[in-house]
Amino acid sequence: MIERQGCLKLPDKRGGAAFLISLFLILVGSRAALISHAGNATPFLDEWDGDAAYLLEPYLQGRLTVGDLLAPFGEHRILFTRLLVLTIFNVSGYWDVILQMIVNAIVNAAAVVAFSYALARVLGGAFAVAAMIVCVAINAVPYGYDAILFGFHTQFFFLNAFSFASLWLLAGSKAWSPRWAAGVLAALAAYLSMASGAFTPGAAAAAHLLQAACGRRRGLRETLGMAALGAMTVAMLALIPHPPAAGAYRAHSLGQFLSAFLQLASWPAPNALGLILFAPSALFVTRMLVERPGLNDPRWLNLAALAWVLSQIVALAFGRAEASVQTRYIHILLVGSMINLVSALWLFQSGATAGKRPMWRSLVLAAWLGVFALWLTQPQRHLPKSIEEWRTITAAGANNVRHYLATGDISFLSGAPMLQIPYSEMGRLRELLDTPEIRSALPPELLPRNPPRPWVEIFKQGFMRLGFVWLGLGALILAAVIARAAFTAKRLGAYGLARGDPLAR
Repeated sequence: MIERQGCLKLPDKRGGAAFLISLFLILVGSRAALISHAGNATPFLDEWDGDAAYLLEPYLQGRLTVGDLLAPFGEHRILFTRLLVLTIFNVSGYWDVILQMIVNAIVNAAAVVAFSYALARVLGGAFAVAAMIVCVAINAVPYGYDAILFGFHTQFFFLNAFSFASLWLLAGSKAWSPRWAAGVLAALAAYLSMASGAFTPGAAAAAHLLQAACGRRRGLRETLGMAALGAMTVAMLALIPHPPAAGAYRAHSLGQFLSAFLQLASWPAPNALGLILFAPSALFVTRMLVERPGLNDPRWLNLAALAWVLSQIVALAFGRAEASVQTRYIHILLVGSMINLVSALWLFQSGATAGKRPMWRSLVLAAWLGVFALWLTQPQRHLPKSIEEWRTITAAGANNVRHYLATGDISFLSGAPMLQIPYSEMGRLRELLDTPEIRSALPPELLPRNPPRPWVEIFKQGFMRLGFVWLGLGALILAAVIARAAFTAKRLGAYGLARGDPLAR
């Protein structure tokens, strides 16, 4: 792609590091501010079974096994969530869901910045910079607030991180190479984060099949590699458990599945018109297949990522058709928004390589971006109210659990489920709270005791209270990097004009 001398472009190595750090700080700051405002140290809903009953209790009794770590929880095998909970327990000295939220925020921020950088490699100059900034900005909005405020949702962030790492490694690597093997291991890690991680090697296999169709993969070695990825996908899908309780949420007809698929694929639009947001990605793939790029072309990663997002939407539409668009799934759907945005910018930029930008291209891009921005504002309208409701519910649950632990009065647990206690069944919650090992692991906020590790509390409080500082610092660094790049571009443009360089005009 031809770059005009003097145009704004991605910063040099020093500026590039500052640019990435600024984006990371913006995301981490937004997460920290939300956790500080609405985070609650009291475990909530699935955490009581997933963390307390099936992990911490056997761990404290000295009977936890590798089989317990790999055992299914519902339809998922949440190995990495369990390992993180155990690590945090040993760091904090108790069942610390706030520290888990903080770790989740850091993992998610790093993954989003890395993913936005990888996707934007297909762009050049200011388009790449703009794409990364917008990708981070839309992720900074707490569309998926409950995943951020629910420590147990570690699996969503590990799913995204491991899947991205797998696709990054597999998209352009030769079959059976060390890089390919590392990608396969990352795909396995994605499956051990959430059941839908089973589709990660399938997305890579789909990209490899298209590469083979374009003549970029040949021979028995590559054929066996694609077969291995496909077999891995089938095997992992076959190993997904199907508990009876999960059956109530699945699609029970083709119509129900298609309806859920349309709702998910159309997000953030309120209806099926949102499918227009995928139009740039469809054209992006079409152009790619016509051009038949080499394996090292970064566009293959974007294609594999698109296949992954669509596979996740299929999984959600089938497995959660009864309540398809839930806020905790938004972190997956946002990846699709990022891909669509980059595709739209690439289509515009690739059509202007000869230095001509027809007015209709600009109008189409402006219209698409306008619709995209308008629809993104739709779910934002309800966020403040929803976050405050979450805060109220968790605070009420914490207060009632605290009173029960102090008095033993069962009336504090007999309120309406999910509104006054942090679990759906009062009897089961009481049983867990009365278990000695679980009670000993509860956070100090629920018991009259001092935190075992004061330095951990100092770190947590500092991290959360400085949320807006991290965000502001990130914005300042970003502004400085852009100003420096713009100044450099202007200086280079003036130098090109002085030399009579036609590209500088």
